[in-house]
Amino acid sequence: MKKFVCRFYSFIGLFCFAISTAYGQDEFQIIESRIAKYLKEDVDTDQLNQEVKKNALSLQYLGGWSAIDYSSKAETSWAPLTHLNRLKQFALVLALNEEGGLAQQKLAAQTINALRYWLQQQPRSSNWFQNDIASPTALGEIMLLLKKRNTLPPTLQDSLLNLMDQGDVVRAIGANKTDIATHMMYRACITRDKELMDSAVKQVFMPISLGNKEGLQYDYSYRQHGPQLQIASYGQVFLFGEYKVASWLLGTTYAIQPEKLKILDQYLTGTYLKTIRGRYIDFNTEGRGISRNDILDKINITSKGGKHSLLGLAKEVNPEHAMALEKAEQRILQIQAPSFDIQPSHTHFYKADYTLHNRAAYSFNVRTVSKRSIRTEYGNKENLTGKFLPDGSTNIQRSGAEYFNIMPVWEWDKVPGITSRDYAVDQRTTIEWGERGVGAFIGGASDGKYGTTVYQLDYNEVTAKKAWFFFDDEVVCLGADINSFAKEPIATTVNQSWQKGPVKVFDGGKIINVNKRFAANDIKWIWHDSIGYYFPNQGNIRLTNEKQKGSWNLINANRSKSTVEGKVFKLWFDHGTDPVQQSYAYIVKPGVGENEMTQEKASAIRILMNTSTVQAVEHVGLQMAQVVFYQAGSLTAQNFSIAVDQPCVLLIKGIHTKNPVVYLSDPTQKLTDLHVTFSSALLKVTEPVPISLPQGDHQGATVSFQFN
Repeated sequence: MKKFVCRFYSFIGLFCFAISTAYGQDEFQIIESRIAKYLKEDVDTDQLNQEVKKNALSLQYLGGWSAIDYSSKAETSWAPLTHLNRLKQFALVLALNEEGGLAQQKLAAQTINALRYWLQQQPRSSNWFQNDIASPTALGEIMLLLKKRNTLPPTLQDSLLNLMDQGDVVRAIGANKTDIATHMMYRACITRDKELMDSAVKQVFMPISLGNKEGLQYDYSYRQHGPQLQIASYGQVFLFGEYKVASWLLGTTYAIQPEKLKILDQYLTGTYLKTIRGRYIDFNTEGRGISRNDILDKINITSKGGKHSLLGLAKEVNPEHAMALEKAEQRILQIQAPSFDIQPSHTHFYKADYTLHNRAAYSFNVRTVSKRSIRTEYGNKENLTGKFLPDGSTNIQRSGAEYFNIMPVWEWDKVPGITSRDYAVDQRTTIEWGERGVGAFIGGASDGKYGTTVYQLDYNEVTAKKAWFFFDDEVVCLGADINSFAKEPIATTVNQSWQKGPVKVFDGGKIINVNKRFAANDIKWIWHDSIGYYFPNQGNIRLTNEKQKGSWNLINANRSKSTVEGKVFKLWFDHGTDPVQQSYAYIVKPGVGENEMTQEKASAIRILMNTSTVQAVEHVGLQMAQVVFYQAGSLTAQNFSIAVDQPCVLLIKGIHTKNPVVYLSDPTQKLTDLHVTFSSALLKVTEPVPISLPQGDHQGATVSFQFN
């Protein structure tokens, strides 16, 4: 009886193992077929056949192309990768024409020969990405396309698989980890290695988590190459890679977990898509990619980019978000206006020193940097002149196209929003792969709809205290305590965008059309491209509206040297040389017509203070005050007063009610608590109210408190 029981359970065990193995093999087949389908779709077969025919004719007897420099070690535009890209085209033709024939047999033989040549040469780039990601990915895709035909001899395939084993997936972070894990999945499919597949899938979804290092942050910003803002650049690569793999694994035991998908969807819809206005993304989000032509155009994340676009994959993986993604796609495709279905929102990303302010009429975003983060990087000969990009750069968009491909003609010390030395020629960035910020008092407070951002500038022998106060129809921009002993004059740039339509200036009681240049000390407002710029305290204001020239090569050594030119609207304050405790104030009001500018209306905005210790603005209509305290102190306005015992940023809503609400944050991200005192006609708080501040992973985040 015991023998029978043992045999019975042994049989059951073998049966379950066989079922499990068969199930695993079925899953491999499902995943492999989906990857192959993915690679074969969106192919222009006519163009593909023409290119393959041309490249097959020029392929040499030994398996290489004479025009490719296989000894190249270039960091970008690496010539040897062209070899693999051409072989991927060969493999596509073979995969799309399974019936065979003499032509197919010849192409298969050429493919084998060329792969052997790659093994013999084993080209290496000085850029690790080419070696650890680009090359193994291309090899894996070639082998997967050829797998069904059994084209490759086993020994060749084994050698190529060994060559594919590149990159340390455990140490890799963010989008790079996703990319390495993806070509691990390719190897697992080719070899039917379940252990390798288990490891690859674990690693590929690991970046979908919130942390303090690189990748997704607790505030749903994205950082890579250290604590550096990369929402679009590496953040977009991360999104595409994760949704792509998730689509391959749908319905299998490897499918993305619901909690991971929730995080991924939140980053896509709550952060990334909000940085896009109409068809074009905020230039602050692209990192060094800002120096690449067409990078701001996001048409390729829609159906125009093919069946496997980012938004298409996201809809496939989570159909519940299809409606929201479809609305975003309609804006990007310009089927709907940039204002379509845009809800008012305001977010300060305390982990990335970045502010995002969305309204139906406009987007107004700010990029800063602190000693907790890294300035926009220069590397691989890209972003050669982006030295001052994170010093309070403001992206002001209505149509979305205001800055599209303007970068070659920009004056780079007049990036919109920054305060900088006004050089005769653009300055090169000298520290490669990012430079640490130095300021400590950088941050923002937000209630999710309105907010305040502060940036204490101390860079390149220029110091200033800069703050932005965000409301519905306008953004108030203040600067104080501007000092420098540099030999160049100091400038604060209001905007530098493509010129579109007339430029009107209200100066000396009359409206003037500006065609080229204008300068005055008593300008009240300027209007251009449906945006009004108001100057409540006037100032030494300069304006040019003329053609500027440059080239992509001047900002990115890998790009064209051809001259780019266009008419640019450029507006700035001239603080002169050796400024001491100078200041500025301007109000940006997007979405206004020329007639509205000429009508004298009482402003709801009151600038309460703009000094080295306090910057404050009240919006009468919203019953709201926003304040930056650079040190412990108080603010007394006409109908209320507020005091704090620590430096902070705050906004108060309902200041003329019995129950005002205060939202505040600690820009230093060091405090544990502070005390607030508030008084108005309806409420007197005689004892300081203690407010605990967020700690740990959420230092710098906004906390709220309601007085009663």
